[in-house]
Amino acid sequence: MWFFKRRTIILLVLIIILFFGVGYLLFTKVFNNQQIACTMEAKICPDGSYVGRSGPDCEFTPCIVHNWIKYENAGLGFSLEYPAALTAQYISTVSWPPKVTVSQVDFICEETPAESSLPAIVSRRLVDDRVYCVSANSEGAAGSVYTEYTYRAVIDDKFVSLTFTLRYPECLNYDEPQKTECQNEREAFDLDGVADRIMRTVSFGG
Repeated sequence: MWFFKRRTIILLVLIIILFFGVGYLLFTKVFNNQQIACTMEAKICPDGSYVGRSGPDCEFTPCIVHNWIKYENAGLGFSLEYPAALTAQYISTVSWPPKVTVSQVDFICEETPAESSLPAIVSRRLVDDRVYCVSANSEGAAGSVYTEYTYRAVIDDKFVSLTFTLRYPECLNYDEPQKTECQNEREAFDLDGVADRIMRTVSFGG
């Protein structure tokens, strides 16, 4: 009689231990899989793209650092550096690396009137301490907008132009959360900063 009673007690203890063990495992699995809502802050990366907060601690995702490539033009006697690629997820390059031209013409920037409906817009912009004449010519195709940019500035008494094309997808075509991510990237993308960093690597005479 005592033997069966003792065996019953041991069996009950084992069942209780098993019950709590399974419950603990299920609880930790559900807890770890809970989605953590991070703030929508953005950090600008060196190439002008941005990263947001993610993970259980809501830390900023590390910027993807691409190598900068040095271009030398012996005929015109100048060199410059540019990023191998942009780290933006939705904005992409079409004509890259940028095309560079150098001339001796005077710096003239005829800005497009604010009421103009032309696809090409010319504006005068101050980035840090340098004045740029920026032209942007946009056209839409297949749910995206393709914009050709030309940044012009005076460097060492020479007129330097930097031309490239970017593709902007229509963010409204995405479902959430991609739609919001696309819109946030568009707002945070520092195109002037990217062009300025490239232009500041321009060097004449070696």
